[in-house]
Amino acid sequence: MSKKLGVFIIHGMGDPDPNYADGLIRQLSKRLGTADQEVEFEVCYWAPILQDQQNVTWRRLLQSNTMQAKSFRKWIVSALGDPASYLSGYFKANKPVYGEIHECVRISLERLATRLRDADTKPLMILAHSLGSVIISNYIWDQHYNKKEKNVGYGKTPFERTETLTSFITFGSNIPLFLPPAPPIKCIPFPHEKLPEYLKPEARWQNVFDPDDVLGYPLQHIWDDPQGTTIEDVTINAGIWPASETPFSHTAYIRDDDFLDIVEERMKAILAVTAPVVSSQ
Repeated sequence: MSKKLGVFIIHGMGDPDPNYADGLIRQLSKRLGTADQEVEFEVCYWAPILQDQQNVTWRRLLQSNTMQAKSFRKWIVSALGDPASYLSGYFKANKPVYGEIHECVRISLERLATRLRDADTKPLMILAHSLGSVIISNYIWDQHYNKKEKNVGYGKTPFERTETLTSFITFGSNIPLFLPPAPPIKCIPFPHEKLPEYLKPEARWQNVFDPDDVLGYPLQHIWDDPQGTTIEDVTINAGIWPASETPFSHTAYIRDDDFLDIVEERMKAILAVTAPVVSSQ
């Protein structure tokens, strides 16, 4: 069966298992039934780019016998160290980490495009958690505004440049923590002006967050945006009680039925749209 939709998944901060999205993919495939044969998934796993050095830092810190709460401190080094390293200008192997992470995004999109075939005419869905929403929004920004900059992971094809992005679902997003310190604050343009006309009616940016998630924020009112980008904030109660009533809800989205319902609805709506037949004459 021909593939009709590419789904790109990117994780947030910390050191997730390389197979962190397997359960999410299984649940979505189960919900789609036979239509799952029309969908191609790709998972972007960027954590090792930063984690290797964080492991070195932690081993050096352990040489001190003065630290308390070592397990919590280790998590802080691994998780909260990610945004600091990503945006610090830190170089690794003579390359800025920012660009290396964005190149990881680009390569993942390239792999997805290869399996989709004719990807430049097919819709892209992005599911971005936490710091992953910051990374992918920065990546999209660079495709529009930093085309002449080196080492930013600039896409080689329309698909890699997210020009066919139709469904953008951010969840547990902390984008507001990384905005410029003063207005105007300019949003990424969405949908892309080159999005095929047949897909534009289905273009949605949905920002899902749990009000108890202190690392997840609403987005629709934070931009000084003259371009008319529309974001729909969607609140859910992520996870199982009692954790769902705490900040631990930040880790529960991809296993939550309400979140899966949102993604399923968007996938089915996009799959129901048929691309126009292009005449060879």
